[in-house]
Amino acid sequence: MSDYLSEEEQLARLRNWWQQNGLALLIGVVLVVAAIVGWRWYQGAQAERIVTASDLYEEFLAADPDARQALAEQVIAAGEGTAYPAFVLLHQADAAMAGDDSGRAESLLRRAVDLASGPELADTARLRLARALFDLDRGDDALAALGGIQSTGFLSLAAELKGDIHLARGERELAHQSYLTAEERLEAGEQRPVLEMKIADTADASDS
Repeated sequence: MSDYLSEEEQLARLRNWWQQNGLALLIGVVLVVAAIVGWRWYQGAQAERIVTASDLYEEFLAADPDARQALAEQVIAAGEGTAYPAFVLLHQADAAMAGDDSGRAESLLRRAVDLASGPELADTARLRLARALFDLDRGDDALAALGGIQSTGFLSLAAELKGDIHLARGERELAHQSYLTAEERLEAGEQRPVLEMKIADTADASDS
């Protein structure tokens, strides 16, 4: 009889626990399942987006210059969250720089920074933006753009360009210090003979 009562007590406790926690447990299970389904849907949608943007980007590269602007906007719209919008904008900025249109290059590169899918791609755009601003004799704006660069592989290039900006403004000591910083931030085994020449050329400024 005691064993029967013990089982009855256990069932009563189970019913009480279910009444108190059953709804929360069901909600938790539903949320977990929804999260898994949602994540799989997102991954599938993202993969489809990448394929679509990649195809459009190939069309953009192969198109005549007159047709590229419309295709560029299609890539940007279809490739949200991927690297392709920034690729298109960087390509357009290069063309603008080649055509001595630094103003258009600036606009394109600022947009590329905003749409970049990762920090390295954003820093690529920032470095090119700084060069465009330097060409426009906007040294302070160029230095501000360089100040946003954080990726390790770009720090040396950013410091070297800072040196170029300071040198163009007659700030030889600041230029020399920037070139030395650029040398310190070189990747292991990396050599840049032109940087070494800049360091040597401004070495006299550190003695003054």
